[in-house]
Parts: sequence; structure tokens; C-alpha cells
Amino acid sequence: MLTRTRQLFLIPSYSLFMICMMLQGMAISISSPFLAVYFTTKLGVSAGTFGIFTAVTLISGVWLSSIIAKRSDSGLNRKTLMVTAMLFNALAFAGYLFIHEFYALLLYMTVFTAIGAPAMPQLFASAREAVNASLSADHAFANSSLRSMFSLGFITGPLIGSILLNHLGFQGIFMSTSLIFLLNALLVCFFVKRPVLKKPAGIQAATQLKLHQNARVLIPFLVLTLLYAGHWLNNLNISLFIINTLGGSTQNVATVSSICALLEIPFMLVLGVLSAKTSNRVLMFWGILLGAAYYILVLASTQLWHLLAGQVLLAFFVAVISAIGISYIQDLLPDLPGYASTLYTNATTIGRLGGSLAGGAAAEWVGYRNAYWGCLLLVVFSLALMLLPQRYSAQEVNES
Repeated sequence: MLTRTRQLFLIPSYSLFMICMMLQGMAISISSPFLAVYFTTKLGVSAGTFGIFTAVTLISGVWLSSIIAKRSDSGLNRKTLMVTAMLFNALAFAGYLFIHEFYALLLYMTVFTAIGAPAMPQLFASAREAVNASLSADHAFANSSLRSMFSLGFITGPLIGSILLNHLGFQGIFMSTSLIFLLNALLVCFFVKRPVLKKPAGIQAATQLKLHQNARVLIPFLVLTLLYAGHWLNNLNISLFIINTLGGSTQNVATVSSICALLEIPFMLVLGVLSAKTSNRVLMFWGILLGAAYYILVLASTQLWHLLAGQVLLAFFVAVISAIGISYIQDLLPDLPGYASTLYTNATTIGRLGGSLAGGAAAEWVGYRNAYWGCLLLVVFSLALMLLPQRYSAQEVNES
């Protein structure tokens, strides 16, 4: 593993991509845990209205990322796309500093976060191009290492955000988020070099590829969307489940979340090593099975220690869908890293949106514990879909 890690850092710009990914995770997580509090206490809107705000901004980002994705593989300067997106993310969060009316903020954030949305998929795509240019075949390990840095940033971000909130208020949180995005844009602008790549043979097909007509790619996309929907349904309900059903405290909630987050990073690195001998599809199967085991454990849990132990299962599941999931999609479209990376991030975004909306409804209608039947159903459906891609893949190869 040390040899593979050393070789990874020898790839031009890859260490910088890892720093940028950590800063990306940190920037997002500094503010995201406190946005609902800001909207309900400072802007005076309801939690439901904040949900609409989140839905609109997420959907606008998915739409624009999809448009840019295909064109980014056909010759657009990926570095310019990343810098532009990161700058717009910085401008987006700066908007919180001077816009204090809900509808004006909704319009502003819809436009600016949409233009900023391609930053993550283009960062993944640029890293993939750097690996390809180095003639390395260690794609899954590279993605796992890159994704682990995002998790590292996501672990440290909320702690930094709470300190900023206590000392500088919401203004400090939003200013810091903007500055980190700005720092990322400057790092990419001045230090990332475009790899010299041969023009892929599949470039022309990129603009003609229709997701709904390509089962080989559509099915993994649906699988990841469903898995992320279940994951975010869990994220929405787990704190309330701990407090209202198991009788725990907010400190217990923080402990459970921290254990999962800390375990995700070593699991991602281990999965990167395993990917050299095991296919991404097999690793996805194992991740889905352990995710199902976690949801069953929650359904049966009666004490807090059950959930604490279950974080091992959840951390492995999250590591698989995060680190292996993107490699799974990218390997299906090796000549289209921008489009493949955007498909993955769109799956996570749509899943997050669907899971959040379904989670709130399920908790209200059937209770916090029974909401996990929905998580389990989504995982089982995903597992059934995973049995289909090989057959479709072989059929498409024969037709071509």
C-alpha cells in the first residue's frame, strides 16, 4: 500500500487535487450543518420553506452540470471550468453576507450555486485524466484516496464551523466558506497543469449518449441514486431516532456521527487496495449487503450501543458508495471522465434530495423506526438492479 501511495503522489498535480478535495469538503461542511438554523432563526422561514430552497438549488445544479458534462469531454478547458465553478461557489456563499431577504436569496443562490455545481465532478474528472496520463491503472485506489480527503475535510468542517459560529456568528461561517472556495480556485488556477492526452475515440459519442437509452450506464446510475436516497433518509432520521426513540442525547448523536465519519477514511483506503484484486461491481455488492445489514440492525435496535456497533457497517457502506461508486461509473465510460463524474455526482444529489424529502414524510407518517423500512426497501431494490448490468453489457457489445 505504501508503494501504491507513493506512486500516486508522483502523478503530476494529484497531490494538489487531494488538497483541493479536502478544502472542498471543509468548505461545504463548515456551513451546511448550520444553514437550517440560519434560515429558521435569522430569515424567519419555516423548515418546509428551507426544504424548498434546498430542492430548488440542488435541481438547478444537476441541470447545469449535465449540460456542461458532455461538452467538458469534447475539448473544453477543464481547468477553466473548475476555476469558474469554484469562484461562483465563493460568490454564492458571499451572498449570505449582504442578501437577507428570502426570495432574493433564493434567486441569487439558484443561479450562483448552479454555475458552481460542476466544481466537484470536474475535479474528479481532472484527477482521472491525470491518472490516465500517467499510464497508471490504479483508478479505484486513486479515487478512494481522493474521496477520503473529502471525508477528512467533512470531518473537520463542522468543528471549525461551530467555533466560528460561537466567536463570529453566521457572518464568520459564510465568509470563511467563501474564502476557502476562493483559495481552491487560486490553487487550481496557478498550480494545476492540463495533462497532455490523446483525443478519445468516444468523444463524438458523448454528445449523442442518452442515459435513458443506455441500460449499461443507466442501471448503475439508478443503483447509486437509490442507495444515496436511503443513506440520506437515514441521515435525516438518525438523530431524531436516537433522541426520541432510544432516549439518547445530542452528545450521543455527535458520538455516533463521529464514529462513522472516522471509520469511513480507512475503509476507503482499504477498498482502494482491494480494488486491485476485486472488481468494483463485487465491492458494490458487498457494500449494499452491509448497508442492508445496518438498516436491519436499526430496525431491531433497542439500546444505543446497537447503533454504535452498527457504525462499522454504515461506514463501510458509505465508503463503498462514495469511493467505489465513482470508479464504477467512470470505468463504464473511460473516455468520458467529465460525463461519468457528473453522472455520479448527479446521482448523489438526486438521491440526497429524494431521501431528504422521503425521510421527512416517512418519519411523520410511520415514525422514526419504521422509516428504516424505506431504507431497507431501497437497498433491496438496488441489489436486484445490480444483477442486470452484465447481461445488458454483453448485449450492447454484441450489437456493436
